[in-house]
Amino acid sequence: QSGHYGREGERKIAEKKQSSSDHSVSVFERLNKEDTKAVTVTQKVVENAKTSVNLFVIIGGCGIVLYLAYMVLSEFFSNVSPSSVFKMAMKKIMKDERTSLILGDKIKGYGDPNSRTRKRLEHQPYMVADVDYLRVIFHVEGTKRSGVVSCDLKKSKNGWKTRYIIIKLDGFPPGKITIEDNRHETDAEDLPDIDYSDISFSEENE
Repeated sequence: QSGHYGREGERKIAEKKQSSSDHSVSVFERLNKEDTKAVTVTQKVVENAKTSVNLFVIIGGCGIVLYLAYMVLSEFFSNVSPSSVFKMAMKKIMKDERTSLILGDKIKGYGDPNSRTRKRLEHQPYMVADVDYLRVIFHVEGTKRSGVVSCDLKKSKNGWKTRYIIIKLDGFPPGKITIEDNRHETDAEDLPDIDYSDISFSEENE
């Protein structure tokens, strides 16, 4: 009988140990699940942050591409642009006999001499009395002399008109070559129209 009670006690002790072990395992599994959930939430936050950053980068890149495309297309389809003004002015410069006499032969035109390709044209759009103007500046060079070309255009009702094309010579002696000067015509368009129908003139007695 004492042996029976001994085995029964051992059995109860074993059950308590097993229960305690099961409880420890259960607590460990619960903690492990909570840690896993915490890691999963953190990963989701990080992934969402990366997705947001990538989205902003993509949107910003698309914006830059669209802006560059707009600038290129607007210059391509526009009636006037720095490139078109440069080509127009160079044709008139090459046809003028004075330029070959003063600048020499093999006359060439180019943009900013400090730029890598010298193709960047200095230009300045501006407005006077609600009228659009465009000024383009570039360089010309021949075998004898060189100079800086100023070409100014004005937008009128019938399109863009050349106000002047003037070459300011470099070096000594100073001077300039006026290829074209239409300011007396283009600027006269801004003068107000006067209606003389209501004005009475008095006749002087002889």
